[in-house]
Amino acid sequence: MNDYKNVMTKPLHAVPNDQNTYHFMQEIITILVSGEDTNGAFSVVHIVEPPRMGPPLHIHKNEDETFYVTKGNFTFYVGDDIIEVNEGEYIFAPKGISHRFVAGDNGGEMVVTATPAKFDSFVKELGKLVSKDSGLPDFKGPTPEQMQQLIEVAKKYEYEFIL
Repeated sequence: MNDYKNVMTKPLHAVPNDQNTYHFMQEIITILVSGEDTNGAFSVVHIVEPPRMGPPLHIHKNEDETFYVTKGNFTFYVGDDIIEVNEGEYIFAPKGISHRFVAGDNGGEMVVTATPAKFDSFVKELGKLVSKDSGLPDFKGPTPEQMQQLIEVAKKYEYEFIL
C-alpha cells in the first residue's frame, strides 16, 4: 500500500495552457494535475469528447478512476453495468474492472481523476501537444499502426485494451 502523506503541502492552481493540452486520438485532454505535482499519488485531466465517441473497452490494472461530467452526457460501461451519467454527475470505475464510455449526441466534457497517477504520462507519451484553444482533432478513426502503438504503450502503464 502506498503512503501518500504530505504528497502536496502547498496549494496548486491549475489552468489549461499550451504546455498541458493534448490531442489524444479523438479527444482534447488537458492535464490539470500531473503525477509530477503529486509525487505519483494522483492525476487530474479535463477531457473533451466528440459526439458518440469514446475509448475502446480497457482495464487499468492499478488505477482507480473517477469521472465528473461537466457538460453533456455519457454512457459508461463498467464491468457488467451500463450507467447513464449526465452533467453534474459522478461515476467511479475501480481498478481491475473493464470499462469504457461513449459521449452523447452532443459530445461532452468531464474531469477525470486517476489514482495513482499514470494516465497523465500515458497521454504525454501518445498525445500531441497543442494550443489550449485548439479545437477537436481531425480524427477519422485510428489506423492499424496507431492501434498497435496504443496497445504497446498501454502495456508499459499496465493497461489492457479489449478489442
